[in-house]
Amino acid sequence: MSVFKRDGKWYIKGKIKKDDGSYYQYTKLAKGCRLQRDAIEYERLFRVQYQDIQVSARNKTFEDVANEMMEDETSIKGSSKIANTERLRKVLPIIGNKKINLITKDHLQKMIRNFEKDYSESYVEAIYSAVNKVFKYAVSKDYIQVNQLSKVKRTIDKDTVKEEKQFWEPDQFELFIKEVDDQEMKAFFTFLFWMGTRRGETLALQWKDIDFNTNTVSIHKTTTRRVEGRIWAITTPKTKNSIRNITMPEVVINELKALKEVQEQMYGYNEDVYLFGYHRPMPDDYPRRYLVKTVKALNEISRETLKQITIHEFRHSHASYLINNMSDKFTVYDIAKRLGDTVETVLETYAHQFKNADRKLSDFINQDKAQVKKQAQTSDMKYSELIELKQLLDMGVITQSDFDTKKRQMLGL
Repeated sequence: MSVFKRDGKWYIKGKIKKDDGSYYQYTKLAKGCRLQRDAIEYERLFRVQYQDIQVSARNKTFEDVANEMMEDETSIKGSSKIANTERLRKVLPIIGNKKINLITKDHLQKMIRNFEKDYSESYVEAIYSAVNKVFKYAVSKDYIQVNQLSKVKRTIDKDTVKEEKQFWEPDQFELFIKEVDDQEMKAFFTFLFWMGTRRGETLALQWKDIDFNTNTVSIHKTTTRRVEGRIWAITTPKTKNSIRNITMPEVVINELKALKEVQEQMYGYNEDVYLFGYHRPMPDDYPRRYLVKTVKALNEISRETLKQITIHEFRHSHASYLINNMSDKFTVYDIAKRLGDTVETVLETYAHQFKNADRKLSDFINQDKAQVKKQAQTSDMKYSELIELKQLLDMGVITQSDFDTKKRQMLGL
């Protein structure tokens, strides 16, 4: 360490070894120092302050802060905690043992770049979000002053065309459902397609949630596998908007009544029985395997090829069907309420167009323009006839009364 004078001002210069073995090098103006001894004292106090920060009890490792944050989060759902824990497991081998106040932007930038090489953009975004929560928590606890992750840039390939969500139109769904001969699975897929519920919401349904008097379904819970020490659990739904009562169309009512008749004959039936799974919810991977198997078998015997969709894309199918058939009878708000989403989410996520939708728009424009043109031509004809009538009136061929009568007839008055 040393002090030196430049341009009439005193400076301090030196390096301090950090916990990770690297060195912090500094060259700083010794503010307010007029004499050399003042600069020397300034540097001594600076080094003491920096080293005090390093060895202070508040300087926890990233892993320590992450664990503390998870313990403090009492309002967060258990499934969300497990999801965050899984993402942070990718990070802990890299920065877990580092003191959180010594983690720099460069450390984090390198880590994110390496993740981008190995994982999808959406997964890297999830990891980024989990790490960001830890740094924000550290700032709130005054463990650090600045969230270094906020300075990190992620690579976003704007030229990459995002894969569009797949969905079925009603005729495609009918082609599929005719091949489903199991009553439980037939009711399950019918419910997904015509109700638009999420898989977890659907699997969590019990008969006490179904009201055949009002033909409505109460959605207020979901299934999850993200519960420590348990294979499955019932939790609150994804968001507050997800809690809702929605009406069933006849096709769903009929399938559920048929399913209920079957289950009422089974041992132990009561209103707490799950629609899909009976004594416990159906394992959430079973519908996917059943769907893949059925579509594959159908395509082997059918002249038409039915595209493979995921279980969640039944929800996209329902939303797209509603959006493309909107009229003055219901709005985007009504669709969002039915789906348990916000209007913004519906517009951003589900506004897909069915095949020929663009052609329908073009046809509408053509028909509208043709109608306007026809109306203009009719107006021109009426105007010409009125001129001729006026000429006949001026010539005395017809009376004023005749002219007025003809005029009212032509103008529809």
